[in-house]
Amino acid sequence: MGFRAIGNRKSEIGNASSAALASGLRHFGAFRKRWAILEGLAWFVLLGPGALLAWFLADWALRLPPLLLLASFLVVPLLAIWAAAWRLVRPLLRRIRPGQEALLIESLHGELDNQIIGSLQLGTEVAEAAERGQPLGYSASLVWALVERTAARLAEIDPTRLLDLRRARRSVQAAAVVAIGILCCLAFAQGAVATRVSRLRDAYAALLDSLFPVTMRVQPGDVAVVRGRPVTLSVEVLGARRRHVRLLRSELPSPPAGHQARERTMEALELKDKRASLTIEEAEESFTYQFEYAGRTTPTHTVLVGDLPAISAINYELAYPSYTGQPPRTLVGRVSRLQALVGTEVLVSFAATTDLHPDYSYVEWQDGSRQAIAITGRFGHFAFTVVRQDRAAIHLTGSYGPGFEMELPVGFEVATQADEAPTVSILLRTRKLTMLAEEAAAFALAWVAEDDFGVAEVNLNYKIDTVDPLLGRPVREGSQSRRFDPPQDRVRGKFTEIFKGLSPPLEPGDRITLTVSARDNNTETGPRAGRSQPVEIVIVRPDLAGFAERRFGFEAQTLLGGLHKIKRATNLLIDPVKGVHKEARQEIARHELKSRIADETWPSGAEDAVSDYFRLLSGVE
Repeated sequence: MGFRAIGNRKSEIGNASSAALASGLRHFGAFRKRWAILEGLAWFVLLGPGALLAWFLADWALRLPPLLLLASFLVVPLLAIWAAAWRLVRPLLRRIRPGQEALLIESLHGELDNQIIGSLQLGTEVAEAAERGQPLGYSASLVWALVERTAARLAEIDPTRLLDLRRARRSVQAAAVVAIGILCCLAFAQGAVATRVSRLRDAYAALLDSLFPVTMRVQPGDVAVVRGRPVTLSVEVLGARRRHVRLLRSELPSPPAGHQARERTMEALELKDKRASLTIEEAEESFTYQFEYAGRTTPTHTVLVGDLPAISAINYELAYPSYTGQPPRTLVGRVSRLQALVGTEVLVSFAATTDLHPDYSYVEWQDGSRQAIAITGRFGHFAFTVVRQDRAAIHLTGSYGPGFEMELPVGFEVATQADEAPTVSILLRTRKLTMLAEEAAAFALAWVAEDDFGVAEVNLNYKIDTVDPLLGRPVREGSQSRRFDPPQDRVRGKFTEIFKGLSPPLEPGDRITLTVSARDNNTETGPRAGRSQPVEIVIVRPDLAGFAERRFGFEAQTLLGGLHKIKRATNLLIDPVKGVHKEARQEIARHELKSRIADETWPSGAEDAVSDYFRLLSGVE
């Protein structure tokens, strides 16, 4: 009896170990089945609702044509059915078999060497033999020990860790993302969902419309309007079978963001007599638009909204002629009158409030001629040379072309400023002199010349004739010049040895006219010349006529100061009346002729006296 009780006790322990081993294998199989079901459910979500979400997003982003919309939507339930049948139903129907699970664990572990499957099979056979009442012998104890050890090791290695669940987890995560995306669309994009439903309902009608096409005519097409002015968008649907047409508008962002749509709006318009229109009372921003009917859309047209141009800043750069030596000058701001020398180069540059059209922006001059303006964006410039009195008007047109002309052109007057001729002054107190021939030969003429931009040359011109033609002397002319490089605003000098080497030399009775002229450095319109007042010199010799006029500085101090002029007879054969006058000897003070000449003025009537004197000498009656 004792040995049988011990045997029964071992049998119970062995059965418990065998049951624990089988339970561990079933637990592993259930765990694997749950993950297979989760993976199948994930694939069902990905291929069913996921495909529906992809269809939804594709139509939302690409606006699928009606036929493609229908075809793609029909693919969604097919994928859902296949995923449910192949990926979800099969794991649900699969039964858990401990033997298969044991073989899978051994293949995953790689070091059990059929220990689990062997222990499971031996334990099952011993348990069945014990139930049939067959003698077990000593081998049963070994089997139960093996089963107990295998069950303990199975619990120790935890076979669920051997499974590679990365693909299943990724599938579940992707399915969760799809589910969240669907919930977000239902919560935050209800309008888009409703639109997809409406488009799907209209797909069949669109299919019919494809069999019986319609024609849509859009007005005004691509157009540019001034900001704040109205614009009307209209469409005519020929062959329309529905009562509504939709207008799709997308605002264009301002540069430099580009011309990609920023905001899209959709408006349903009712068709009346197959026509529909929408008037925007005040256009503020540029936008694109197109009409949609039965899934068909017109080409995209653009309405560009812009402002009329206006000059925000303007500069005038004046480059004076090179001969002036003046640096360039810049005038900032609008100038109504631009005054400059002839030959001045003027560069006008300005900035506008909007971009400008290079072909429709120009400068109109007073004679009606037009000058092109170099345009770069909203900046422009043009150049001209001051030639004459003129007037300019700047006409600007926005980059959108005709219709965007500047309301009032910017005009300015061009006034020419004359280059004044040089001024020349002779440094003498009187312009009429009488000199002896010796004094005239050493005569020096001092002068001063001034000009606003520079004196380039000073010339002395002289002319020698006679006080009486009866002397029969030829007219002689000559000149001297002085050049200045570089030209100077004020020059001063003296012409000396004017009559040196003159042949024949100066003689009494010669009359000399001296003129000093100055020429400026104007290279644009040609040099201008200024002249001094003429200086007249009469060459005389000391005789009674000269002393009688008392113009040589002797006055009453000379011995001849008290003499009276006696008219001489014209007949030289008759002896003249002679008189004797005796006075005490007096000392005569000598004076330098050069210093005296500057103080002398031409005596009144002296020219006639000298002329009479030479006439008497010649014997003319």
